[in-house]
Amino acid sequence: MEKNKINPVLNQILVEKYYEILKRKQKGLYYKPFWDRTPINFKNYLQKEKFVIIAEIKRASPLKDDFRSDFNPLFLVEAYIKGGAKAISVITEEIFFRGALEYLPAIRSITDLPLLRKDFILDPVQIEEAKAFGADMVLLISTILKEKELSELIKYAKKLGLSSLVEIHNEEDLEKALKAGAEIIGINNRNLTTLQVDINQSLKIFPLIPKDIPVIAESGYNKPSEIKNLIKKGFKGVLIGTSLVKSKNPEVKLKELLEELNV
Repeated sequence: MEKNKINPVLNQILVEKYYEILKRKQKGLYYKPFWDRTPINFKNYLQKEKFVIIAEIKRASPLKDDFRSDFNPLFLVEAYIKGGAKAISVITEEIFFRGALEYLPAIRSITDLPLLRKDFILDPVQIEEAKAFGADMVLLISTILKEKELSELIKYAKKLGLSSLVEIHNEEDLEKALKAGAEIIGINNRNLTTLQVDINQSLKIFPLIPKDIPVIAESGYNKPSEIKNLIKKGFKGVLIGTSLVKSKNPEVKLKELLEELNV
């Protein structure tokens, strides 16, 4: 992709990610605790559910220090489960988001909910890592991948039994995603050039997506009224991270949200 289309911070993240991939390829992937596990087909899962809240494990971001001083991914997962989350997103990027790949097997060991590996996936070895450590799906960001790269990663994930949540930000990303064979689409409301969030972006792009493709809205949702509007329009889910992680009681926050949404 053209570097001038993304924020310099994101460009730095991608450079670091390339080095991380090279290191993984050099040392190999030998610990595969969940390699023989049959992953959940997330498209089928979404079609069976009325509406899904994907609760995110997110320690920090490039724009913010730790979201909570007592951050513990397992505590958050248990709170999300009790609160009624239908899926868990796990940020594994280490340098800028302070995530960790080992969060995945630790979380998989305490829940059967669908797990999303959320990272900057650029190479098949990262999909192998996701499979090995218990994920059911991987995030593939249309903006940072060429159409051929995106298509090959979608196919490789499917070969390993994993689903792909293809993230788009605009109409150009959508066209690329559809040509590459995306089966599930996530619309991220964060502009990758300015890093600003506009929740109207999802509503703007949603009508352009074929009806047979489940759509997830991402970034910026805090109010039940905003999410009710997504349900009304036909979205199949929403990914919520920062507001849940920062909450004093994520379990109660989720329960109250779901009660108001009535899903």
